[in-house]
Amino acid sequence: MKRLAAIAFAALAAPALVAPGSVSAQPYAINPGYWEVTTNWLGLVRKTERWCVAPKAIPRFLAGPCNHIYHCTYPVQEFHDGRAHFEGDIRGHDELYHVKGGGTYSPTTLDMKVTGVGHWHILPVVGAQASMSGRFLADACPAGAKQVKP
Repeated sequence: MKRLAAIAFAALAAPALVAPGSVSAQPYAINPGYWEVTTNWLGLVRKTERWCVAPKAIPRFLAGPCNHIYHCTYPVQEFHDGRAHFEGDIRGHDELYHVKGGGTYSPTTLDMKVTGVGHWHILPVVGAQASMSGRFLADACPAGAKQVKP
């Protein structure tokens, strides 16, 4: 189930990487600093974590599970006026998921939902749903906070 939660996070977070020039005045899709993020997979697995996100670690933070466990492609990525829409594929060893989703974002908040179908080994996965919400807590991180590695 932990692996499925990582899939959900990958599907939700990876497209949140905004292309240069697509956001005016704000250089990042989210603020660097201390974040609290809650993921919910199928209503069965809910996890809240706090992360210290340095500016250079923002891409890794948003796309981490996709980079080291899965290969993700999102040929459809639309980000404007605080709204996101994405569609793509998440591939792993003996698994493939076709996903689409979106939501809203700002420098201090993130609220995304995703649905998908695919297979895990030989088992079909139909109507999978996941969500992720995040909120910016502070510019500075407390001592000992979990760091996102760039």
